Amino acid sequence: MNHAIELPQSLLKRLEKVTAGTRTTPAAIVRDAVRQRVAYEEYKRKEIEAGLSDIAAGRVHSSEDVKKMLGIK
Repeated sequence: MNHAIELPQSLLKRLEKVTAGTRTTPAAIVRDAVRQRVAYEEYKRKEIEAGLSDIAAGRVHSSEDVKKMLGIK
């Protein structure tokens, strides 16, 4: 499945410059960037959901508890 995306001309020129004389293409860099961003967003969502589950289950520390653990008065 192919989808077209619009990139500002300035960004496209930068991509072309970065890939000039290499074995990669602007499209490969864009695919890799999207793949990495999607993985990050999936990771972030998973971690947020885990944190919310901890809160719902009462697995939390008060700010005072954290200060004591860190030796902060």
